[in-house]
Amino acid sequence: MAQSRVAKRYATALFQEAQQKGTLETVIGDVRGLKTMLNDSRDFALFVASPVIKAAQKQAALKALATKTGFAPLTNNFLALLVEKSRIPALGDILNSFEALYNAANNLLPVEITSAIELDAGQKDSLLKKLETQTGKKPQPTYSVNPALIGGFTVKIGDSMMDSSIKHQLSLLKKRLLEGALN
Repeated sequence: MAQSRVAKRYATALFQEAQQKGTLETVIGDVRGLKTMLNDSRDFALFVASPVIKAAQKQAALKALATKTGFAPLTNNFLALLVEKSRIPALGDILNSFEALYNAANNLLPVEITSAIELDAGQKDSLLKKLETQTGKKPQPTYSVNPALIGGFTVKIGDSMMDSSIKHQLSLLKKRLLEGALN
């Protein structure tokens, strides 16, 4: 719980500074890049979380990374501050909190859509329009395909899940049939 408060505090400070300097769009790009690195590179995630690696080594490595990837000076300074204050292990939580602040400020809604087959452009547009109408926010979709759904799709928004898959419908039917057989 303390790490969550720390993450929110640091994310809010970065968000406000980025807004004030007019670099919010650049910083959100850096944040998303760092999130991708943390998720895709186990070595990077272990490096960030490691208490064994000295602060000076982390500082130098993160500065080199920021230079190589073209991070904004604000992002680079922020990473240096996290290392200096021994808050770099909370980087993932801080990035998530920052992105949540950005999404709320811009009325964006992250949505995970999983379908049994690849959706065509028309299907995607139709689904996104329905989600926008229902939520009043602009959906930011990520798409994936899972043939195990048999047909249909699932939509995950935060902790909520809408399941319109054939697999789910078959499961419900099986449950009803078994309940009927027991009565």
